[in-house]
Amino acid sequence: MDLGAGLSFAIATTPKSSPLATPAFPTARHGFVGFVPIEVGIVLEHFVTAGLNTVGVSCDQQTLLHTVYPNATGNASTDVSVDYFCEYVLGNVVNVTSLQSDLLHKRVTPHGGSISGGQHFVVRDSSGDSLIIEFLDGTVTTTRDHNDQGTSGFGVMTNEPSFSWQVENTRHAMWKMKNARPSFTIPGTFYPDERFLRIHLFKSSMPTPKSNVEAIQQAVHVMNSVTVPMGNQMGTDSSKGEGQGDHTLFGIVYDHSERVVYWRTQFNQNLQRLRLVDAEITLNGTRGYLSLKNELPFFHDASSSIVRK
Repeated sequence: MDLGAGLSFAIATTPKSSPLATPAFPTARHGFVGFVPIEVGIVLEHFVTAGLNTVGVSCDQQTLLHTVYPNATGNASTDVSVDYFCEYVLGNVVNVTSLQSDLLHKRVTPHGGSISGGQHFVVRDSSGDSLIIEFLDGTVTTTRDHNDQGTSGFGVMTNEPSFSWQVENTRHAMWKMKNARPSFTIPGTFYPDERFLRIHLFKSSMPTPKSNVEAIQQAVHVMNSVTVPMGNQMGTDSSKGEGQGDHTLFGIVYDHSERVVYWRTQFNQNLQRLRLVDAEITLNGTRGYLSLKNELPFFHDASSSIVRK
């Protein structure tokens, strides 16, 4: 989550059968953990920007400039506000195939406008499949990303331009690198197109992880490559009104298979972990909140692990 200074976020736990903000889908079929903003001390529990549910589906909301949302259809059984789209996904969706079918057949119709401006979404499931949802010229556009080295996508998602442009740009870079005498520089700024390409270059060069822990550590290495330090850093897409520059407030690693969320913040680079099985989000549970400014340990004291001879 890259934003200017001043905004706060919390982790919200939403049990199965909790009320949702969308009348068309009023209760959660699945429990989930979501990352939500805090405004004037109030946790906006329904405005989920990212999260993971108990069947291994994640949803992430990211800025996409020049987004044009469709208007509401007026059908109370299908309309979902884009502000509550991730809440709908985490509370109802079992995999990206079923979600794409629902969107294409208008069984679900996300619509604008959003209090956070233009957004697009990526939904991933425990099979490793991904679905990108964008709103281009007032139309809902869905694109599958099978993380197949560019045939459909690269398992990467950033911001503007649109996803199809980012994929084609990366394919073009791969063509350059396959030429007989290539000269290719790793892109170094924090603009979305360069972040997309840099993530692909690092990710595609890593060995296949031999364990779950190794996979998580590789994800952290990739996240390191695009994390923006606080302050007025060069090469970001900060604009007027974003305080002391666009920087990374927090980063998330999802374990879709084991149903675990890891995160770290700008003030605490130590990974924190929440297993969904421990989040008390089964039927009849109660909602819970944890501010990302919570004073969780930011180091592990290694003194007890010293081997003495």
